[in-house]
Amino acid sequence: MAVAEQVGIRGLEELKKTFLALPAELGEKVVRGGLRAAAKPIRDEARENAPVLKDPDPRRKPGTVQKAISVRRSKQDKYGVYVSVKPLSAKKIKSFKQAGGKAADNPDDPFYWIFKEFGTSKMPADPFMRTAYESKKYEAIEKFEAYAKNRTVKVAEKLAKEKGMKK
Repeated sequence: MAVAEQVGIRGLEELKKTFLALPAELGEKVVRGGLRAAAKPIRDEARENAPVLKDPDPRRKPGTVQKAISVRRSKQDKYGVYVSVKPLSAKKIKSFKQAGGKAADNPDDPFYWIFKEFGTSKMPADPFMRTAYESKKYEAIEKFEAYAKNRTVKVAEKLAKEKGMKK
């Protein structure tokens, strides 16, 4: 089970007021873009730390988990962005099964990442996602802040020009 952690950010109230002053669509773009920018250092660190197959195995390809780590947008939350291991699509699983293979033997499926991250009763945990978060969380906050400041200024300048042209 994931444990939520709170991080204090100075200037958040001012940032909220700035976003509320922007049209909703642009505010969403700034926040989501900032969150994507913040997630990239965590994604990169997770890719760097992800386990890579050392011994040959016909059921696995080296680097499958690394390639599957990505920044994704939440379907439940309009601002939600997260770093995860993207599962193999149902279409690819189906085509592998139709070719006569078992789903668990698909060398392109990174499903086993969770066993590496959290361990099993027969295998100790070798976390790479959680350690990436821990080592890059403050850099992520800085990336968000820099992106949001820069993008908000650009949006404000664009809105000012548009309002000036209409008069």
